[in-house]
Amino acid sequence: MRGTLTGSVIVVAGALLACRAKLDGNITVDGKSFEADACRSGEAFLPKFSGVDFTNKSNDRLRFQVLDTGELQVALFPGGAETGPVIGVGCGTLTMKRQNSKVNDIENIEGTISATCSGNGHEVKATVNFKNCH
Repeated sequence: MRGTLTGSVIVVAGALLACRAKLDGNITVDGKSFEADACRSGEAFLPKFSGVDFTNKSNDRLRFQVLDTGELQVALFPGGAETGPVIGVGCGTLTMKRQNSKVNDIENIEGTISATCSGNGHEVKATVNFKNCH
């Protein structure tokens, strides 16, 4: 029994680590590092959007959204707020694709962001590679 339980724990832990978000690069907000510790696909929100949100330990969110026009829009949601100011539109690029894995019926996405945006009293600079955002 003990061997089976240990094996099950290892399998579950391995699955969780395999689905953990992987973020590489730099994001700054107003010249300060934005240490993203999580990301979510726009498919996980209501209404859904084409893009990705990054969250830090202070629960601030940065949204990188591809608009219907194909332009990138960047918005900042401070401290878990439901709304936030748009920092810029058409100030960078976001490329992403779906991965083969799902979490809670949301397909993981991976991609890259390159942006320098300013507006509403803020500046965001981002050069990021991301993977396993769901």
